[in-house]
Amino acid sequence: MFDYLSVRSTFSLMKVLHSIWKWHPIKVGSISITHVHTLSNEDLKKAEQRLSHATLPKSYINNGSVYVHWPYCRQRCSYCNFVKFIPHPNSYWTVQDNTLEHFMVKELEHSLQHSYITNVKSVYFGGGTPSLARPQMIEKVLETIQAVCSLEGNAEITLEVNPTSFETNKLKDFKSVGVNRVSIGVQALDETSLRLLNRDHSVPEALHCINIAKQLFPGRVSVDLIFGRPNQTTGSLVKELETILSFCDNHISLYQLTLERGTKLFNQHLSGEVKVPSADQMADLYEVAVSLLGDSGFKRYEVSNFAHGCSAESVHNKSYWRGLQYIGIGPGAHSRVVPKNTIEKNNVVYNVYSSKCSEQDKMWSGSRIYEENSFNPTIQLSKNFFSCTIREARVNAADPANWLREVQIKGSGVRKVTAQTVLDIVSEYMASGLRTSEGITAEKWSMFLPQISLFDIFHERTLWLQESKLLCVSKQGLKATSIGLNVLDSILPYLLNILEEKFI
Repeated sequence: MFDYLSVRSTFSLMKVLHSIWKWHPIKVGSISITHVHTLSNEDLKKAEQRLSHATLPKSYINNGSVYVHWPYCRQRCSYCNFVKFIPHPNSYWTVQDNTLEHFMVKELEHSLQHSYITNVKSVYFGGGTPSLARPQMIEKVLETIQAVCSLEGNAEITLEVNPTSFETNKLKDFKSVGVNRVSIGVQALDETSLRLLNRDHSVPEALHCINIAKQLFPGRVSVDLIFGRPNQTTGSLVKELETILSFCDNHISLYQLTLERGTKLFNQHLSGEVKVPSADQMADLYEVAVSLLGDSGFKRYEVSNFAHGCSAESVHNKSYWRGLQYIGIGPGAHSRVVPKNTIEKNNVVYNVYSSKCSEQDKMWSGSRIYEENSFNPTIQLSKNFFSCTIREARVNAADPANWLREVQIKGSGVRKVTAQTVLDIVSEYMASGLRTSEGITAEKWSMFLPQISLFDIFHERTLWLQESKLLCVSKQGLKATSIGLNVLDSILPYLLNILEEKFI
């Protein structure tokens, strides 16, 4: 019944899925949330005691990426609820650029020294409007990485850009200090939408910026576009995409407009001043865009990202989707990192052993041998094994003033630390990895859980999804089909519940 389904039927299919679930009972509830700790000296001591023996291969812990969050914008877009600030004279959150840069470099140096990362594969400058910063900031960040560890020779260095004339004129300077890829926040190609979204550029400025960027960064230009805007039709979206493709044929990020509580656009919609397309209309818009981009040679390698050839894909974003390590610096930045409270033995890195894990778990976690059918169902891992911490999720203080104070005191702006277990990590990997055309690969899964394969966990429990042509499960991995990607939000909770039932 699903062979001929298109995106137009997305929402009716969701209802079908929910009715099918009545015959496939799942555990009610979500993945358990670990306690959030305030980072103090006492908490750091407790964290060391909490860390387990669980292992990760060196190929994982020695590689990572860096995200630099620039906290300032010239103005706030009407749809935006990101952590960003509009600098005002004498406001407590306004920090001079050179001061901000100095402490970003200090935090980066501290974070790298307290991690096992020795090789940085990509650096991403995003957040507010980093292209308003000085090129020297980027130069200092790259120099710091080289001084503390190593910046891969062909590392991807991405800069987010708003296509104003001022920022376009700075692109050449940014290239001279190491930037080799840009992501341009065009968002719309009609003046009415730009005004509604409170963007600070015009359509001619946007097209000019794309043209200049294409000359400076051939093959490495990405354009952001928002669909589902008020009064948008499939015809107007096609026209916008055709215009963009005539200027740039590298990479397009296509995001559905989301009304975030507290934003100006949300309040306008709530009052009836602004009306956005219905769910069915949103599905139509997305289907038209996917079809047009596919016909133009673009691959949908992630739900919202389309690239013309593998070389145009975002290396940095793929590292997130694959569950790899990354260090975030700057106000409001997030990190996922293996803390340096570990022991190295025989080329395997062990976190500090936690007595609650059994000797059998210790034996299993010490083994890095993975074969497709290596799991012996007669040998059971203790459930405590899956509550052993092997990574941390960190969140920096949000506003620049408090972040600066944290860095001055501790060397890092981290305000909260969440211990991540094996289950937390593989759950995050599934939630992000299933959004990609690659899906969850057996090879990457084995970095976290070499003791049991994806096939053993999911094959039998997902036969109904496989027969419905929504999911592919094999010895090589797990991924959503083209149709499955369109209804992933309905499939994912079922898969996460299978995982939770297995290990909780």
